Amino acid sequence: MKTTIRYKIINGKKRYLCDYQGNCKNLAYKEVYPSLLGNKHKNKGWSYLCKKHFKEEQKRFRGKLAYCRID
Repeated sequence: MKTTIRYKIINGKKRYLCDYQGNCKNLAYKEVYPSLLGNKHKNKGWSYLCKKHFKEEQKRFRGKLAYCRID
């Protein structure tokens, strides 16, 4: 499976887009790492999420989702 990171160029900088199920076109808010949780999520890798989908995933993983800020 080939993954593509989508982005927009805003003010001369690359701004990543949310890749939640491949249909969200919002700017990314956080970069998340579900693979760090182990168990059944160990093959998930990482992804960029917008604010809305980040909050949903935090609820789903009960606040244990590893993430970092995007500049």
